[in-house]
Amino acid sequence: MTSEPARASTAAERPRVRKRTARFAVVGSLVLGLVLGTTQPALAAPEPGPGQWYIKKYGIDDMWKKSTGEGAKVAVIDSGVNTEHEDLKGVVSKSKDFSGLDKDGKTPIGGKTTIHHGTAVSGVIAGQGKGAGPTGVAPDADILSASMWLGPDRPEESGSTREQADQAIRWAVDSGAEVINMSLGWDDPAWPQSWDESFAYAYEKDVVVVACVGNASQGATQAWSPSTVPGVIGVGGLGKDNKVLEESTAPGTAVDLMGPAEDIPIPYYSGGYAEGQGCSFASPIVSGVAALIRAEDPDLSADEVTAQLTSTAKPVPGHKGQSEKGEPDPIVGWGRIDPKAAMSAEVPKTVPSAAGDLEDWVTMHRRAKADPAETGTAAPAEENNPKAVAPKDVVSSQSTPMFGFSVLGAGGVIAVILFVISTVVFVRRRR
Repeated sequence: MTSEPARASTAAERPRVRKRTARFAVVGSLVLGLVLGTTQPALAAPEPGPGQWYIKKYGIDDMWKKSTGEGAKVAVIDSGVNTEHEDLKGVVSKSKDFSGLDKDGKTPIGGKTTIHHGTAVSGVIAGQGKGAGPTGVAPDADILSASMWLGPDRPEESGSTREQADQAIRWAVDSGAEVINMSLGWDDPAWPQSWDESFAYAYEKDVVVVACVGNASQGATQAWSPSTVPGVIGVGGLGKDNKVLEESTAPGTAVDLMGPAEDIPIPYYSGGYAEGQGCSFASPIVSGVAALIRAEDPDLSADEVTAQLTSTAKPVPGHKGQSEKGEPDPIVGWGRIDPKAAMSAEVPKTVPSAAGDLEDWVTMHRRAKADPAETGTAAPAEENNPKAVAPKDVVSSQSTPMFGFSVLGAGGVIAVILFVISTVVFVRRRR
């Protein structure tokens, strides 16, 4: 039996004033501007919510002095977002469901171990810091919610999860997404041929695509798709000590960046708040940073944003490996994300092309369809080859006068092969 997290004070549940106006101290800044001879309003930086240790540690609070993500659109391809949650009211500007269940993208769907996921990920990106809730990395960004079926017991009327993802990517691009976050994965590095075109479409339209690489705690021994698709920023997990959080990442050439994945505050889909662990939550932190950079300098291309993120990454303490000859380290990629440095850095002289990398891969590998012996890397049949892993349910619960929590295992089977890359600890919080 699980204990539901308590809903935070209802006093904060009123519809928020439009995000962008709430972030400016307009009157005070105009008065100051008259004194100093300028009328440019100063940006009032947001404040992190309880438990958001990574905001200051990663310098995100310094980024807020220049950008809060206003004007940027981040698509979250996940289990849907509860737009009535106090921490996410007014955040979702557009939504659509791809599960085949006739939902709307604003109704959380999926198995009991994964239904919370889209709401949680969206809170990491654009939470409003209401009550005891987290402030998103890009709190003034708009979320585009594309819901698909996550978790076990997929209904018969819900089609192939890989087809759902394919359609969701195209919709996100057509809806104006500048960043797409995919905190999910298939237990296999290969992907269906239809993704060649959908990801190429995203790159053609100048979209940054971010995905988690998989959790060792779920049996990931190598990075999972879609992080393996060329051009996607694959994100692994670090602990509070900045070291590799071994259970919250997976190795492979798809790993590009490492981000915080331990004790991440999140909004819970049915109300209240929780803490999550896993690269599912490192990925939206990277997506949020990308949104801050794109909002601060709209002239940067998606490839340039990616290059700034990877070229400024820091070494990971305790890890002896390092990138060599233009190739990322198979454990930590280019290293630990350094958001502040990425925003202020000059664009590298050499900027890899996501579209070009994917095109090269397709040219080299898809001909295996005609002659499999040539490369031996043809994609597997839809949803047949990836290994199925049994879902984990709630394993314990406890309550005290101040806190109540239950521990939920990481992820679960999605269709037969799709996984949400996270662990969640549901926590009642008070400031």
